[in-house]
Amino acid sequence: MKRTEIMGIVNVTPDSFSDGGTSATTEAAVDKALRLLDEGADLIDVGGESTRPGALEVPAAEEIARVAPVIQQLKRLRPDCVISVDTRKSAVARAALNAGATIVNDVSGLSFSLDMAATAAAFEARLIIGHTRGTPERMRRPENCRYADVTAAVCAFWTARAEAAEQAGVKRENLLFDPCLGFAKTAEQDWTLLRQMEELRRVGPVLIGHSRKSFLGALLGEPEPLRREAGTLAVSLHALMHGAAMVRVHDVRATAEAFRVWRHLAGDGPENPGGGCCKERCGEIY
Repeated sequence: MKRTEIMGIVNVTPDSFSDGGTSATTEAAVDKALRLLDEGADLIDVGGESTRPGALEVPAAEEIARVAPVIQQLKRLRPDCVISVDTRKSAVARAALNAGATIVNDVSGLSFSLDMAATAAAFEARLIIGHTRGTPERMRRPENCRYADVTAAVCAFWTARAEAAEQAGVKRENLLFDPCLGFAKTAEQDWTLLRQMEELRRVGPVLIGHSRKSFLGALLGEPEPLRREAGTLAVSLHALMHGAAMVRVHDVRATAEAFRVWRHLAGDGPENPGGGCCKERCGEIY
């Protein structure tokens, strides 16, 4: 089983649904990124525009002013760190890649900026293709959440976007795919996608971004995002056990520690490197 990487979230925004304002300055965002790396993050996802339901668009110039200095300073302090930029705009992606990012995380699935794939290709960057319908202001409208088969729809969307990205010059091995839980999806549709990760992985490596989201709050009866960490951790472990390439989380330390314990129990820890998943050796016990 390939190792599931941990992507730490740094929102350089005043209005993120979960931690808005806590990392809104360059200094605070860099400090948070350094802490997440020390806690076990494999890479950092820096975003300058909230894409929560109902969020309004941020001008590209303002978004660049938020993310580029953070990326530049982080690369200066930790030259080897891997940085992703969370943006729908090719101009922002270009500025972030020039600043030192090597991954573009486009939740719009190349729908917002038609030259996003070409931008990623020009830098030989990895590209995360998300899935959504409509803009953040409108994505939760009922008409955007209707699917005959949500998993099939997501996979078909990814397949079409992957072909377009490859035609624009992005190498297939540089593509990752995010179902974008909560983006034009109901809570039950989010759970369906998580239960059908094997189908999602047929398209390519999958990133699961679930941290503190409302589908967890709906199940747990918890309106406060900061109190959804136990549920977040449960989904992270589910993603690990079902072969996710990455999980995108706020609470990196707990995730890294849980992954370390699970791998040790599975015989894949330092005492038995490469031991493999216990499902392979002991049968389907989950």
